[in-house]
Amino acid sequence: MLVLGLDTSTPAVSVALVRLGEGLLAERVVVDARRHGELLAVGIKAVLAEAGVARTALGAIAVGLGPGPFTGLRVGVVTAATLSDALGIPAYGTCSLDGLGEGERVAVTDARRREVYWSRYDASGARVGGPAVGRPADVVDGFAGVPVVGDGAHVHAEAFAGLDVRPEPRYPSAARLVEVVAPRIGEEPAPLVPLYLRRPDAEVPGAPKRVTV
Repeated sequence: MLVLGLDTSTPAVSVALVRLGEGLLAERVVVDARRHGELLAVGIKAVLAEAGVARTALGAIAVGLGPGPFTGLRVGVVTAATLSDALGIPAYGTCSLDGLGEGERVAVTDARRREVYWSRYDASGARVGGPAVGRPADVVDGFAGVPVVGDGAHVHAEAFAGLDVRPEPRYPSAARLVEVVAPRIGEEPAPLVPLYLRRPDAEVPGAPKRVTV
């Protein structure tokens, strides 16, 4: 089965095409925090062309649900839902941090506002903490002795100084997300609900206050 993997939870727009049982066929990753919509469409087209397959050959979709900034994250989730509906194939979501490294680790991405998103994983790769959001200085105490991966640890390097911060990977891998959801393929997929973890910066204004004279 051909599975398309997508993630737009970070500045990296990651797309991968995987054939289950055989492995990665094509992958495209571009880091640009301002063009998720444009780059995702181009990336999907590129990996399909490289592998020489049509969209109609896809059997399932894997997508990172975040956590991540509102605008970028919803590009990937909405695209996955749209392709799922148009092609009549299931879309399976998982925490984007699941696609950041393997084995025992703490995966950290930049949450802006001087905060990070993080999840902790045991030696089997199972998530045992998070996803959560917090200030680096408030969360690093529990990370001693565990490899730390992800761009968040580099953006906030001062707070993570002294920990086992690995240079790579820095962003979630769409190919890795396919591996994570693979055991669920064939089951009824759950709704694709983004993991924002906090309210977006832009909000609908409330009703105007009544002014009395």
